Formats: sequence, structure tokens, C-alpha cells
Amino acid sequence: MRIFWLLFSYEWRHFRAAKGLVLLCALLLFTGLYGIYYGTTEIERQRQHLTTLPELTRRNVKELKVKFPGPTDAGDIGYYHTTYAVHHPDAWAALSLGQRDVNPYYVKLRLLGLQNQLYATDNTNPMKVLSGNFDLAFVLVYLFPLLIIALSFNLLSSEREEGILTLLLAQPVSPGVVVGAKLAFRLAVVLGLAWLLSVVGMLWAQVPLDGRVGTWLGLSTLYCLFWFGVALIITALQRTSAFNAVTLLGVWLLLVVLVPSLLNLGVAAAHPVPQGIELTIKQREEIHAGWDRPKTQTMNRFFALYPQWRDTATIRERFVWRWYYAFQHLGDLAVAKQAAAYANGLQQRYDLVEKLNLLSPAINAQSSLNALAGTDLPTHLKFQRSATAYHDALRAFYYPFLFRKVEFTHNDYAREPTHTFTSQPELSTALRGLGKLLLSVGVVFAAGLLLLRARPINPR
Repeated sequence: MRIFWLLFSYEWRHFRAAKGLVLLCALLLFTGLYGIYYGTTEIERQRQHLTTLPELTRRNVKELKVKFPGPTDAGDIGYYHTTYAVHHPDAWAALSLGQRDVNPYYVKLRLLGLQNQLYATDNTNPMKVLSGNFDLAFVLVYLFPLLIIALSFNLLSSEREEGILTLLLAQPVSPGVVVGAKLAFRLAVVLGLAWLLSVVGMLWAQVPLDGRVGTWLGLSTLYCLFWFGVALIITALQRTSAFNAVTLLGVWLLLVVLVPSLLNLGVAAAHPVPQGIELTIKQREEIHAGWDRPKTQTMNRFFALYPQWRDTATIRERFVWRWYYAFQHLGDLAVAKQAAAYANGLQQRYDLVEKLNLLSPAINAQSSLNALAGTDLPTHLKFQRSATAYHDALRAFYYPFLFRKVEFTHNDYAREPTHTFTSQPELSTALRGLGKLLLSVGVVFAAGLLLLRARPINPR
């Protein structure tokens, strides 16, 4: 054991002398701090934006009270009054933004058809998607493997190429202790950085100190261990430093870029999903057709669904709001199957990726961190279902005014339903990811140790 710590201390001296590696670690540290700053700033910007929405609603109500000073038709209020379905972030979202800066975190709603309002922001900026999120999770998943490669590509090869390994192994020290001490030192440097950044990020984002702290640290630790296991396999091949560097970078390119891209293409082909904008177009065509249909036909379809309003007066006027909102709602129902297929298709894609992400620990780590922060796709779909339920509540609130011809007064604004939704972590997904990473670590370390046993270290 004394020899192990002696070798460990010499590794520290070599590390201090290698200015390039020290500079690389410092650069990654500052990059991680910037990732934390970006994530916390983005979430704070979203929070501030969400806090302005109630004020916008109050201003809208104030304007409507001026526009309609006395009791008025509720149809006018439903048309001009805007309210919001809001998706509040969990504090952990600052460390792993996931889909929060791609998908909308609030939906502006009126009493009109829902689908075109729900998917009004479905078109995302391609340049924003291309650049992705730059948060702490991004640094841990995509940049830390590069640091591990830079530290480990010449684990033994440099000593062999300089003729030092022959002298070292001539001493009473086993090759396993040499490899173990070198790996342990590099592991201490990398995990020290990962844990330091994680703790700083948690304090900066003011996350609740619950079980997710241990899960986050466990995920980041196992992910780093996986890459050290890959470095051990390459070291066990006992090739040159140049070969090791190229091979490790190739593995990084394969697992972090190529496999996720191919997986994305495969999943998209297995579960083709129409774009939300297609739903919007089809719904608008259905609604526009409602102007040309006989009113009796529209209302009979509506009364078949809501027989409690069947006894309302027959529409003889050229235009009435209850007929207008009826064909708006029928427009939603006309694309209900497509809307359900769209949401189910996205969920099926996500589930398939969850099954196959064992092929790429990078995808597994990223999706697990997103699930832990409540920024993954299932959380967004839950928010959309919550917004849909809120729109249903708004319709249920306004229908008695419309169909019973009850006038809307200023006091009725306060009785209108409100909405709020806060992200919840998908702990089962994160724990499954933890188990998969543990399996990946076991496989690569077992392969590395078997290779070292099958091919004893050659000092020359």
C-alpha cells in the first residue's frame, strides 16, 4: 500500500509539472462555472417572465372593464380575455435545462380552439436547437470525457516510450499497482472537479437538499468511471500514445455523436410523428369550414356531446357566440385523434430511446439528469395535458353564461379558473439510468482487467 501512495504522490508531481494539463483542468473548471451561470440565468429569466404573466392578465381584465363597463355578453369576454397556463421550473432545472428552452414554458389561452394555441410555438429556432443547452449537465456529459481522454491516453505508453517503464517494473512493484495508482490519481482529479462543480451548482441554484443530491453525484461519478474503464481497455492493448489518443477520441465520437445520431434517426423511422403545426393547420381548416355549415348541423353535433345545453334557444340570429364557440370546440375534436397520436408518438419515441440508451452512456446520463431535474419530455407532455384540462375548465366556466344567456359582470372575472404547474422529477427514470451506468462501468472495467490479465504489461 505504501508503494501505491508513493506512486500516487509522484503522479501529483508529474501533473503539476505538466502545465498543459493544469491549464486544461482550469479551463474545464471555468467552462463548468459558465455552464452553471448560463443555466441559473436562463431559469431565472424564465421565472421573471412567468411572474409578469399575472400582471398581463390583470391589465387585460382592466382594459376589458373599460371596454365593457357594465354587464355584457360572456362571448365578448371569452374572445378578448387572455389567460395563461404556466409551467414553473424546479430548482434543479438550472443544472440540466433539458427541453425547457426548446418547448414553451407557458401557453397563452383564450376560449377559442385549443390545438392551435397549444402548438402555436411548436416551431423552434433551428439555430437554437443546433447549439443546444450549455448547462452543467452538458459540461459533465460531453466535455468531461475529453478531459479523461487527455489525462489517460498515455497512462503507460509515455513511460514505455521514454524507457522509464522498464526501470519502474525492475523495482519490487507489480504492474497492477502502477496502473491502479495512475488511474486512481486521474480519477481523483476528475471526480474532484465534477463534485466541486456539482456542489457549486447546487448551492448556486439553491436546490433542495434531498435524495436527488446523492443521485446526481452517483450519476456523474459512474459516468466518469465508465470513461476511465474505456481508457483502461485501450491501455491494456499496450499500443503507442498516438494510437491510444486516436482510438479514445474515436470512441468518444462514436458514443457521444454517432450512436445518438443513428439512434435518433432509427427512432424517428420506427415512430413517425407529424409536426404539431400540421395539427394546427388541419384544425384551422375545420374551424373555417364551420362558418359555412348550417348552424343547426353544428349545434346538433355539439348537443350530442353536451346534452345538458340541448334545451337552450334555437339559433335564429346571423351570429351568436355560443354557435361560434361550439364550432371552435368541434374543430378541436376533429383533430383529437391526431393530437393524441402526436403526444403518444412522442412518448413512444422517448420510451424506445430509454430502452436503447444502454448503447450510449452519454444519452443515458443526459436523459437521467434531465429526468432528475424535471426537464425531460414526459414532464413537458404532462404540462400539455394540464393546459388542456385548464382549457376544459375555462369552457365549463363560460358555457353557463353563453347557453343560459347570463350576462358577465365585473365580479365574474375573479371567479375564473386559474392554472399552475410545477415540474416534478422522474425519479424512476433517473434510478434506472443509474443502474444502467453501473452495468456499463462493470462491463468496461471487467473487459479492461481481463485484457490486462491476458496480456501482461510489456515494458518495451
